[in-house]
Amino acid sequence: MPIKVIPFADRFYPESGKEDCIILRYTEGNYNHIEIAFPFHEDTQNFRLSISDAMSLKNAIDELINIKFLENPRGN
Repeated sequence: MPIKVIPFADRFYPESGKEDCIILRYTEGNYNHIEIAFPFHEDTQNFRLSISDAMSLKNAIDELINIKFLENPRGN
């Protein structure tokens, strides 16, 4: 069960450093899914996304920050 931790700065005190995090966990079984947790936010439930929903979230984030992995083709 792979786990990734993504630290980030607290939105109220960004100058204090990366003191908050998101945890992503991939679970296998009858239904594979990605679980998203905010461990320092007790009142926030964990989210379970299907693999296709997780890929849609990834694509939406990529579009928001306009990541380009390949250069646009150049004319001759």
